[in-house]
Amino acid sequence: MSLKIEMLVAKGRLAELKNEAMQLGISISGDIDAVRMFLPPSELAKLEDIKAQQASAQCVEMAGKHAEYLGKLEEIKAIEKALGE
Repeated sequence: MSLKIEMLVAKGRLAELKNEAMQLGISISGDIDAVRMFLPPSELAKLEDIKAQQASAQCVEMAGKHAEYLGKLEEIKAIEKALGE
């Protein structure tokens, strides 16, 4: 494969990774909002009204997405470095 084709393939993969990272970021932001809804400020809710189990499940899901997001960022950095960007 010629160098030009390799660079085009790398740029295409970079664009895909950036899009995937953006989508994960949007999803993580939604998870953060959901957790906040499950755990309102203590001055606004009684402890028995807090939805701790739902918040916990949402946090576990968010943690997985966050790990995937960080992995995408590392891939992006590596490809950008290889492309000299």
